[in-house]
Amino acid sequence: MVIALLEACPPGRALHRAENLVAIARMPSLADRRMELAVLVLEWSERDAGPRAQWMNCLVQSGVDLRDRLTDPDPAVRLKAALAHEDDPRSRELILAALAQPPPPGLHQYALVAAAIRIARDFDDIATAACQVASRDSWAGFDDGWGALVCFAFPQRYAAHRPLTGAQRALLRALVSNDALWDPTHGSCGLVFTQAGLPRSRAACHRLAG
Repeated sequence: MVIALLEACPPGRALHRAENLVAIARMPSLADRRMELAVLVLEWSERDAGPRAQWMNCLVQSGVDLRDRLTDPDPAVRLKAALAHEDDPRSRELILAALAQPPPPGLHQYALVAAAIRIARDFDDIATAACQVASRDSWAGFDDGWGALVCFAFPQRYAAHRPLTGAQRALLRALVSNDALWDPTHGSCGLVFTQAGLPRSRAACHRLAG
């Protein structure tokens, strides 16, 4: 029934129907049909005249190997393929390079931040790109944007007897430069600084960064 529904789907609704069917195919009773469904979803994605990046999540959930898309001309397609294959060295390069720039349409910054943290050996690995995020992110990134990067940069709370590293100082300077993070009404931003052991005062952080 799942396969029949997919094949009968009107072309204009192909992605929507495929997403629903991929979700249905996760049922244990349909495990033996998933490969067949993956092949059909891939065929539908290649026929669709719309943005190919919209199909990437569906293809990933279908179990399609997307490493051939790591060189795709569409940056959103490349990055979604990289997120699906983080263990590929090419993916690591793509993710870290993309983190330094605003994400392309169809991709959320939080996905790049989370992936960069997963693949990085330590904060120094992603410090340059992280500073770019910290300097441009909105206050709403306190959880999964700049805030996640601050948590990664400060696995131990800052203390006066533990000098800041060069990468931590650079991140702090980027945070100080971002007006959006210093509105006193945004208490969640203050909590990020508190958890990292940093002063909530912009002037104090500026002095600390040196």
